[in-house]
Amino acid sequence: MTQPSQSEFLWFLQLSRDGEFIGTREKPPRRPTLPYISSLITTAGEAGFTALLTATNYHSEHENYTAAVAALARTAQTDPGLLIAVRPGMFHPAMYAKMLATAQNLFPGRVRVNIVTGSSPAENAMYGDFEPHAQRYERTREFMTILRQLWTQPPPVSYRSDLFAFENAVLDPPPVQPIPIYFGGASPVAQRIAADLADVYLMWGEREDMLAERMGQMRALEAETGRALRYGLRTHVIVRETEEEAWQAAERLISRVDPEVRRAFVESYKHVDGVGQLRQIEMLRGLEEGNLLVEPNLWAGVGMARSGVGVALIGSPEGVAAKIRRYEAMGFSSFIFSGYPHLEEARRFGELVMPLLKGQGGEGSRQIHTDTVAPVA
Repeated sequence: MTQPSQSEFLWFLQLSRDGEFIGTREKPPRRPTLPYISSLITTAGEAGFTALLTATNYHSEHENYTAAVAALARTAQTDPGLLIAVRPGMFHPAMYAKMLATAQNLFPGRVRVNIVTGSSPAENAMYGDFEPHAQRYERTREFMTILRQLWTQPPPVSYRSDLFAFENAVLDPPPVQPIPIYFGGASPVAQRIAADLADVYLMWGEREDMLAERMGQMRALEAETGRALRYGLRTHVIVRETEEEAWQAAERLISRVDPEVRRAFVESYKHVDGVGQLRQIEMLRGLEEGNLLVEPNLWAGVGMARSGVGVALIGSPEGVAAKIRRYEAMGFSSFIFSGYPHLEEARRFGELVMPLLKGQGGEGSRQIHTDTVAPVA
């Protein structure tokens, strides 16, 4: 019998409109109201997820820190926590350290932070951030360093550099529980920062050989620093009771991609300078003329009309669970999944895949309640 998985599984907290199709000219029908966001958190908890990621994106309907605190306040302390993404160019680190500490103290154990350096200068400019790639990563390193100092060193704390300066900062009380720092980036400078300062190093889904290469690079950095990291993988997921149904669902998801939306999306590639995003683009570009299967159980169709990670695990419950087991054997122990629409797909994963991962039963014990999309107020 396969041993129950010891990994942590996170879902995605959609702060934009949600629906069954991506890449449409019309906005998806379901708005990210506070009741919907809250129900997504509760549903993810019932499905077995321990936290949800809130992305930082200028195109989202909501600013993610405000939405995260509102959702934490509305949901139960026993519900999943939130992995709150932040771009270091948006906040002074001394202030953000206080903001996160406050959230953790108000909602103990429910706050984590994902540091996002940013892959598109054009999007960063929307926030008033015009720093080039190298300077962004220098700022990220100092941002993460300051967070750790203010959370762990006795006050007062002072800091001065060309990027940040503050004097006699008092953060009291400190976070009631440590705030885990998640961080991703495929460039050598990003990997070094992760080895020095992160708790969890995140990668977007790629071919297994590509992931293994990066894992080897990070293990070498671990040996140099003497620190032990956890490794996380971010992908979408499309799972149905059979392989055939999963492929039908995948084709349906991208069946309404508007050509103009797709052209604008391809045009945006010109403004990307993040190595991780460029790797996703190149992986999709090599598949566009044929089918979108990257390797068994890994499909690149989401990247047709969505930035960030563009691949999805796809297949039957057994196929998806087996793929996750392969990742675990590589060293991954944290997984962040998403699917459209997010509430129904979280429930579906919990009903179909989670029992196989957690040793809670097999095919005969599954009860499926997600054949249709339920209306959400």
